Amino acid sequence: MKIKQVKTIKNYKSFQDFSWHNFFNTENFHQKTNILYGENGSGKSSICNILKSVSQNKKFTKCYPEETQVLIDSKRYKYTRTEDKWDDYIPKDSILFFDREFVDRNVHLGRERGTQQGEQEQESGNLVIEFDGDAINLRAVRDKLAGIKEDKNQKLDDFKKSNRRVLDFDLGEDEEKLFRKYNRKDENTTKNIREKLGQKRMDLSNKLKLDRQLLQKTREVQAIQELEDIDIELNLSSKTSYQKVFNFKLKERAKVEAERSLVDQIKKHKEFFEMGFDVRDKHPNQCPFCGTKNREEEIKQIIKTYNQIYDESYKEQEGQFERHKETLIEELKQIQETLNEFELDDYFIRTKKLVEQYAIKGLYEVEKEEYFRKLPPLKKIDELKTKLVNLGKPTKEDISILFGEARIEFSNLKKYFSELARFVKAKNKLIGNFKKEHTDEKLAGRIEKNQSSLNDIEWELGFINSNKIESNKLKLQQLKELNKLIRSFEKSREAHKIARESYEEYCAKGAFQKTLRKIESYFSNFKFSFTLQLDTDNRHTGSTKELPLAFKVIDPDGTERDLKEGLSEGEIQVLSLCFFFAFLDIQKDKDKKVLVFDDPITSLDDSNLSSLVDLIATEKDKFSQTFVFTHHRTFFKFLRKKFRNQSLEYNILRNKNRFGGSFICKSMMQRFIEKLNNFEAHLLQLGQNQNGFDVELQIVEYGQYLRYETENFIKCRLLHLDVLQDFPKVVDGIKANKQVSDDDLDKIKSIYSFCNWTTSHVDVGDDHGLSQLKGKITDFNAIYQKY
Repeated sequence: MKIKQVKTIKNYKSFQDFSWHNFFNTENFHQKTNILYGENGSGKSSICNILKSVSQNKKFTKCYPEETQVLIDSKRYKYTRTEDKWDDYIPKDSILFFDREFVDRNVHLGRERGTQQGEQEQESGNLVIEFDGDAINLRAVRDKLAGIKEDKNQKLDDFKKSNRRVLDFDLGEDEEKLFRKYNRKDENTTKNIREKLGQKRMDLSNKLKLDRQLLQKTREVQAIQELEDIDIELNLSSKTSYQKVFNFKLKERAKVEAERSLVDQIKKHKEFFEMGFDVRDKHPNQCPFCGTKNREEEIKQIIKTYNQIYDESYKEQEGQFERHKETLIEELKQIQETLNEFELDDYFIRTKKLVEQYAIKGLYEVEKEEYFRKLPPLKKIDELKTKLVNLGKPTKEDISILFGEARIEFSNLKKYFSELARFVKAKNKLIGNFKKEHTDEKLAGRIEKNQSSLNDIEWELGFINSNKIESNKLKLQQLKELNKLIRSFEKSREAHKIARESYEEYCAKGAFQKTLRKIESYFSNFKFSFTLQLDTDNRHTGSTKELPLAFKVIDPDGTERDLKEGLSEGEIQVLSLCFFFAFLDIQKDKDKKVLVFDDPITSLDDSNLSSLVDLIATEKDKFSQTFVFTHHRTFFKFLRKKFRNQSLEYNILRNKNRFGGSFICKSMMQRFIEKLNNFEAHLLQLGQNQNGFDVELQIVEYGQYLRYETENFIKCRLLHLDVLQDFPKVVDGIKANKQVSDDDLDKIKSIYSFCNWTTSHVDVGDDHGLSQLKGKITDFNAIYQKY
């Protein structure tokens, strides 16, 4: 993870309207190391607070930025005051902070390590444990067993409170006999018995009520008539019989003594002539065909011809055809009438009424009524009957298909009546059995027997429902349960004690000791000769849940040093820093985390400052990125020198609100020697400005540049004050300084005196010193290049 930009900070403490783009365009923080210098109040902690907020380490309190944005990796994170939250967060442990809050929370507050919940010993202990896998596992076991113990203890207390009345219950002497009967029956069995007895009581009550009603109308019961049996005979002739009607042959007389035209007319309109003959019987004196009179001879000739054609033989055949046809029509009509005229309502109305009157179980069934009311269709049988009715004379029509379909309908009809007959027979059996069971003698005996049984059930139910059986049985059960809970609690308490002792022993001898030894190992970097000793005498207080990291500081003489009065401010700072570095040592996934040091020191000497910078240099290589915020100028110079060409330097400058407040800018280490070398070119550039320039102002400015470089040359090149911590380099520098001539030293002295003059003289008739400044710059540059 890389923090690339603090893109915006609006209205947050000293920042009013900072925009990264205005100062750096698209440039990002250094990939590895960033050093930020700023005076107190410039906004260093404000930036740290923004990073704490986006990493879920600490919310904004009291002061809230109107808006701030941070670019981390390739994602922009935005916070607004109106929402009071970020649009997204990074993981909490992704940024590790060393600042005043870390020291206050984990090391000391006002030179004291608090022992209470949330104070330093507790918090530092948690901090160490959170990154120790074995401690985490042991703590998890301890917490789990503690939860089990508390749960069991709570169950024990709850059991005693909730069952106090049950445990105090006692039975009388007369109740023991009944209790022994039910003693071995569990609660569910007793409950089932109660339910069965209750059901039996209800059944007996209903039976008694019904029997008493039946006793009053025994004669009515015995007079109940069974349903009429169904005995229906249905017949359907064979297909041959039906086809024979359609294929019947009528033979006419072959020779007739009459005109051929008359014969043809009679044959063609046989029915018409037969109708005329019927009319003649009613009106003998006129023609039945035209209504005129005096045509007797013609009529007689027609009648004679008709009788010759349709003689007695033909009429006999025709009669056979009609009789055969009528027989089949009647057969089909009988089938239809049998179904249509069958009184199905009589059966179901009667059974339903008998059930309502006498409660004969199973006599009436809704499903059966619905089933039998769906009558089988006789569509094809009706179609066949219609064909026969309309058959005036044989047509030789093939009726095989129609008859087959009618035959299926006939079979379904027979099946329907067969099922209905079985249904009626079954219901008659129920009626017969009911009548046998409901005579005067049997009813009286049954009533007496059922009443006796009902009395017994009422007595037994009364005892059971008094809850005395359950209460005493429950008491015995709960006494066993109570003892079981006591044993279980004692077992869990012992298990928790062992787990707690194992956890605390590991923390004391394992995790905490490792941490203290690691802190001590960092002491050597600071020439810090104290040792740390775990305080095993006073680790817990009544309000601490976790094992505190309580330790003593022991000096080389074996004397305990009190934090408040026994250690200097520098020693306290070293202890805090070493604690943090030990904390870094137990981190996982270091290459994915960012380090932030916010003003880590206030009062360390140069030697310890150098040691701190060396430690930071070592740690920064293990982590993804490092930020160091400081107001300490010497510390900043040590950092600058250590990380030259390996970092980026920034200044955090406080400005007036109307100019946007504080801002971050690059810290450029440009040497003033370059400005001195370009002095005359700079004057030319100013001279080309039509507005002119103040020569004396330039002399004062460049005189100070020359003074700074002269002091730096004396301190670093001649006296080697910048490498005092590296004694061999100092010795080598002294050897090299033997080559400096006295003349050059005198020139340096003269140059320095001139620099003082540039800021102290008053230009009243005197030379403003431009030519002298040019000469002094030339002299210094020659000496600077020589050594």
